[in-house]
Amino acid sequence: MSTLAQRISIGGLSYNDPARPALWGLAAVLGFVLMFVVWGYAAPLSSAAIAEGSLQVEAQRQSVQHPYGGVVNEILVNEGQHVEQGQVLLKLDDTEARAKLDVANAEVVALLAQQERLICERDGTGPAPLEAFGEENQQRAGMSQAIANEQAVMLARSRQYEAETGILTSKVAQLKEKIAGLKAQILGLTRQHDSVEEELKGARKLLSSGYGPKTRVLALERMAAKMLADRGSRVADLAEAEQAIGEAELSVAKQERDRVMDITKQLRTTQSSLAEALPRFEAAQDVLNRTVIRAPMGGAIVGLSIFTEGGVVQAGARLMDIVPADDPMIVEARLPLYDINDVQPGFTADVRLSGVPRTVRPQLTGTVISVSADKITDPASGASYFSVRVKLDPEDVKKSKVGLQAGMPAEVVVATQSRTLASYLLGPLLDEIGLAFREK
Repeated sequence: MSTLAQRISIGGLSYNDPARPALWGLAAVLGFVLMFVVWGYAAPLSSAAIAEGSLQVEAQRQSVQHPYGGVVNEILVNEGQHVEQGQVLLKLDDTEARAKLDVANAEVVALLAQQERLICERDGTGPAPLEAFGEENQQRAGMSQAIANEQAVMLARSRQYEAETGILTSKVAQLKEKIAGLKAQILGLTRQHDSVEEELKGARKLLSSGYGPKTRVLALERMAAKMLADRGSRVADLAEAEQAIGEAELSVAKQERDRVMDITKQLRTTQSSLAEALPRFEAAQDVLNRTVIRAPMGGAIVGLSIFTEGGVVQAGARLMDIVPADDPMIVEARLPLYDINDVQPGFTADVRLSGVPRTVRPQLTGTVISVSADKITDPASGASYFSVRVKLDPEDVKKSKVGLQAGMPAEVVVATQSRTLASYLLGPLLDEIGLAFREK
């Protein structure tokens, strides 16, 4: 190479200048830094909120309990068995429950029949037939016999009342006949007295003219006076008889009034007792019905805790759980507190089954369906979190070659807003600067 060429320089430095490699290195570093800064401000970086949880069925498992307890008579299911809604799971001994129901039913039946009998007595109608008690009450055990018993009571009470009033009615009839006789006697005595008075007038004329004896006049006067006395006695007897009739009729009316008042009082008492007896019957019926324990929903039996026929079930004890079958799968996850602003209902989420090997792990997506309104604190660990529920896409569930079961651990990844690297790096610094220069 010629001496001239070797001394050609660029930017005032020759090719043979010892500082040339350092300048090229500095230029490369500056170029890289410039490219990094441009990339940091322009290139977006995706972020996500991650929550740990487990698979659940949307309807939740239900515990089977018994409110009263009792002795196990028959166990009709096994652990893991699939049952339909309403299927019989257990039967408890119903001897005591049935006896209490029979007692309660007998009380209700007797009160129903008594109530209907009292209504018939009050209204003055005949005995009520079985059809008058309604279809439900007609089916009660012992209803026909109770009606027959009350009809017999009604007949006996009616006969007693008729006998009591019959005495007074007969007395009134006798008094009326006596009054009729007295009136006839009074009329006869009046006519006889009038006749004697006419005869006495003639005798007095004869006596005054000297042709008639005085004894005849005196005899007629005595006869007229006696007739007046007899007539007065009959009038007094008539008044007494009429007063007796009035008293007898008042007694009949009083007996009827007292009877109606007594019936009304008994009816109120019976209706009050019936109002108390019906809830007792319904409660006894409920106890008997619950001796047959049925599945509240369809699903699989898990956690069966009763294995011995003849064993005792405590009131409120959990007998088993039922996990719903064929219900949509969801993920219940615990979202860290700092991610709450990045997750809202309706957001799309990726679900990873952390307990399944990566080679066979299915690709599952879902939708956030709910976020708890407030934070929840685990009493065991003291950690706080927000509860998030994510419903899995049914199509992804169908495509999955891995059988999904409730309780499988899962990880929920919810994509949030995109941010640049600069915002990640400078954001906290800018926040601190903003706080530092804020006026108090």
